[in-house]
Amino acid sequence: MMKDVLLKISEGKTIAEIAEELNMEYSAAIGIIEHLVKLGYLEERKRSDEESKICKSCPLYKVCSKKEFKIYYLTEKGRKLLRID
Repeated sequence: MMKDVLLKISEGKTIAEIAEELNMEYSAAIGIIEHLVKLGYLEERKRSDEESKICKSCPLYKVCSKKEFKIYYLTEKGRKLLRID
């Protein structure tokens, strides 16, 4: 299951999409992702300054629930597991 989640992240899927596609609870997907980070297969990053500037220019910024989101990237270890070069 962890490898399936890792593959979905490599495809650019959101956590909600991963949970739906793998028929699991959202909280279970988050738990697996957090475990993959601890194991070194994923790296967690926050939005860049440039991305933040773009968001702040949006008229819905003040009511948006996505102000603080995380982005997950495969580490070299994660790419090796999936054999992605």
